[in-house]
Amino acid sequence: MAISKKQLPLELTAGILLFFVALPLNIGVAIASGVSPEQGIISGLIGAVVAGSLSGCGILVSGPDAGIGVLLLEMLTKHGIASIGALVTIAGLIQLAIGLSKTSHWFRMVSPAVVNGMLAGMGLLIICTQFHIMLDDSPKDTGLANLIAIPYAIKNGLLVSEMNAHHIAALLGAVTITIACLWKRIPHKAFRFAPPALIAILAASLATFFLNLPVQKVSLPDTLNVTFLSSNFNNFAKPFLDPQIWMSASILALVLSAQTTITLNAIESLSTIKRGYKLDREFIAQGTGNLLCGVVGALPVVGVLLRSVTNLQSGAQTKIPNILHGVLMLVAIIAFPKLLEYMPTAALAAVLVYIGFNMTQQIWQRTKPFMKEEKIIMLLTVVAIMVTNLFTGIIIGLCMAAAKELYQLTHLSIKIHQVHEGVAILQLAGAATFLHLPRLVSALEEWEESQELHVRLDRVTYIDHGCLQTLVEWEAKHKGKFFIDWENAQTLPGQNIFNTGEWATPSKSMEYSK
Repeated sequence: MAISKKQLPLELTAGILLFFVALPLNIGVAIASGVSPEQGIISGLIGAVVAGSLSGCGILVSGPDAGIGVLLLEMLTKHGIASIGALVTIAGLIQLAIGLSKTSHWFRMVSPAVVNGMLAGMGLLIICTQFHIMLDDSPKDTGLANLIAIPYAIKNGLLVSEMNAHHIAALLGAVTITIACLWKRIPHKAFRFAPPALIAILAASLATFFLNLPVQKVSLPDTLNVTFLSSNFNNFAKPFLDPQIWMSASILALVLSAQTTITLNAIESLSTIKRGYKLDREFIAQGTGNLLCGVVGALPVVGVLLRSVTNLQSGAQTKIPNILHGVLMLVAIIAFPKLLEYMPTAALAAVLVYIGFNMTQQIWQRTKPFMKEEKIIMLLTVVAIMVTNLFTGIIIGLCMAAAKELYQLTHLSIKIHQVHEGVAILQLAGAATFLHLPRLVSALEEWEESQELHVRLDRVTYIDHGCLQTLVEWEAKHKGKFFIDWENAQTLPGQNIFNTGEWATPSKSMEYSK
């Protein structure tokens, strides 16, 4: 699309701002994932330039994500650090296959409760894990263990009388997260153009430099360490023969695809310009990016909500900021790598804690309108993730969502309401199958024949021959007292079973039953 002279400065400014937001986060996510910082930078570069160029949504910004980093860390702990290339490559191939086969719409079918539970669980894992790193402490094995250990970590890291390198790092992390939280509350809009995470990291880096603080900093190699998997065919091919790798990569592809779909929906709802997008094309773009990331052994990329919203709020409308911030990232790590090494790891962990908190808070606000059953599934998914791990928690959440749908598809509610003296209503709701015949007959037998009973079928989603025949037999046996509300049932989709044969003739229907 043509860019006006008025719009071009906004696009360039948005690209520069994205660079300052994304670069430290790429490094932080890499460290949190247990890999080297350059792998996060390369991933951000591929997400910006490759996936950004192929995407049909100019606002969407792809790159490594803190939540995905938690999942990847679990997989690398299980399969070994050498498996990162195979995991990301397979995930990219799966995404490509989904996009090319035009089946991405199936990802809209994933239970929102499980997806939001997964994202909330990721947010809590980020908070609990990175909180210990922020205080210069070692994280525990599970999210629950990290959560329980937080008070102890605070006591050892902050509540001390003597200061050493460990306590200085903890204090620096606490100050960083405080700056990020306070920056949002600055009343003057002129100062709020810069994201809180960026300001917090800059402040911590400047303090580390000028005060010469003895804390651990980001370590970058003199040259980018890009190791192509194809350079060693045996190491490249071996993980592809492991079924466990394929299982983990499939879960990774599922999570990446679900999160990208959520991000696209979110920025589409926030944007005032509704251009629409093709989900298949986005899966192809993401899949291509992840395929390339896997080949060079980098982190997987995904549509990141924080960066995409930053891009949108900066006034961007095209792909220019996306590609520009990737190019600037490459220039920075080639020309000014030493400047990046002043970033303290405690500050990066603090920013990730801040992001995790905001992520969890946003999900809580978004899920307030959810029904009670959906909230229960989401909560149980979060608990499962915290108690076990992200992979197992997602599987448990999917199983619970499937069990809930199975229950709703097979459940039948049977209630008798007394309308007034001499008249009652038998309300059926759900799927009336032969499995519920004993309950249905028991309810009918409790009916007092001295009063009229009107059977309401307007909430019945399905009725099989056995239940239908039972109702018809009771109607024939108790003529003048037992009435089936055929008329309302016939107006429902899928209830055309009532339109054939001897059951097509409506019986008497009271006014209140219409």
